[in-house]
Amino acid sequence: MQHFIRKGSSEADVLRHLLATMHKGITVMDPQLRLVVVNDTACRLLDLPRELIENTPDLEEVLRFIAQRGEYGPGDPEAQVRQRLELARSRKMFDIERQRPDGTVLRAQGTPMPDGGFVTIYTDVTEARRRNDAVAEARDLLEERLQERTAELRRGRDLLASTVNAVNDGLVVVDESGRIVLTNNTFDRLFPSERSWTDSGENIVDVLQRLGPAGLAEALEGLDTDPETPSEFRFGARSWYRVSCRPTGDDGTVIYRFADITTFKLQHRALQQHTDKLVKMLRNEQKINEMQREFVSMASHEFRTPLAIIDSNAQRLRRLLDRHVASGANPIDDEAATALTRRLGNIRESVDRMQYLINRFLSFTQHQSGALELELKESALRPLVQAVCLRQQSLCTTHLVDTDLDALPETARIDSRLIEQCIANILSNAIKYSAGRDRIRVRGFTENGHAVIRIEDDGVGIPEHEIPKIFNRYFRASTSSGIPGTGIGLHMTDMIVSEHRGKLHVVSEVGRGTAVEIRLPHTAAPAAPPTANEATL
Repeated sequence: MQHFIRKGSSEADVLRHLLATMHKGITVMDPQLRLVVVNDTACRLLDLPRELIENTPDLEEVLRFIAQRGEYGPGDPEAQVRQRLELARSRKMFDIERQRPDGTVLRAQGTPMPDGGFVTIYTDVTEARRRNDAVAEARDLLEERLQERTAELRRGRDLLASTVNAVNDGLVVVDESGRIVLTNNTFDRLFPSERSWTDSGENIVDVLQRLGPAGLAEALEGLDTDPETPSEFRFGARSWYRVSCRPTGDDGTVIYRFADITTFKLQHRALQQHTDKLVKMLRNEQKINEMQREFVSMASHEFRTPLAIIDSNAQRLRRLLDRHVASGANPIDDEAATALTRRLGNIRESVDRMQYLINRFLSFTQHQSGALELELKESALRPLVQAVCLRQQSLCTTHLVDTDLDALPETARIDSRLIEQCIANILSNAIKYSAGRDRIRVRGFTENGHAVIRIEDDGVGIPEHEIPKIFNRYFRASTSSGIPGTGIGLHMTDMIVSEHRGKLHVVSEVGRGTAVEIRLPHTAAPAAPPTANEATL
């Protein structure tokens, strides 16, 4: 693209004005390294006589003039001239700085032109370099003062450490963010570490969660709101410590104190044992009352699936009858009769299951022991799981329930109706919380003396820190937002499996899905004794 110059304007005048008003020096050479343009600023910055430029257009002579004045430093002037001529002939861009004997620092930026010429721009950067040097000097001075101040603070810290080490109680000082800034020897013995806590800069809550007794870190956070309230914890098998805290000033620094109260605790052990017995009796009574109150909420949740089956089958029967009446046919053909019979069978089965659950939980709430009584007997386990999967598949059109139960024991000593409800709960959850996916995997196998039923989905998943809470009554994971639910089903399922001396195991990852395992105790049936014929072989 050509530069715009208005017609009628003299290019020479425009160039002259441009060169005269530029604050930087500029030189232009043709392909033969002859100076074509040198503005006044370049002459002034390079200290070149005008007569030299007018009478000696060759770059070599100008470089020799500058070299002979010692501008390029010590050395052979002719070698210096040759070096710079080679750079000019290379037609390569360059950006260099040099200091003149008078202390001026010049920056030269060379740019080759398309026609073989070369343009060089000269800038006086003396003041900029002086400012940079001043900043560097100030930085060095600041670093020196900082080192002196740091050494002074370390001496003060060492004195403070010697003082706190003389205290028998464990002491730890933390800043406003909870970071450990000082500990004494007693604290170090309670919480041993290969590295100094002061140097590590760890957070006090993280340290106590990792090395302290259970609940200590949580209690520590409670002390922040009420510093005068002491908390007592056992360290090891016999030692007891009381933990308290006190702010040291307005800067947010806090001192935590760990006082040894082992002797005090031993003196009150007998009284505590009697108190614990009374508390246990009271808690058992409260548990019975709480379980009775839970019945209504659990029943309202757990009876929804049988009722849904009844409603679904009833609607299908109604539509089947409507179609039959609309067709005008008087008798019911065999296919319709078979369908009606199957639907009615599903209804009666679901109603029977619902009545059984009602009776069992009513008996449970009325029992004075507060424990769920199981009707344990050797029952079909594999067919039970298969039946639940088939029933759920008949109700679900969005997912395929993929089963692999060949390795699951044929039978187990269980309360089949309650275990059936547990499997149905988990399977329905897998479908409900994996909207947009199309497959649920149900696997059965044995492992370490347990019959394991594993139900996997590819749904929303559960945050790792929430997994221990999902069996709490009414708790729902944060990822279940917008999905209907009460938080009761897993609570009841965990209770039933626990009564079987089994365990629920959950593995989940947000956005990847959840796997729930029902692990029930299982002992392989003893081999049958040999027959008389077999014994003689």
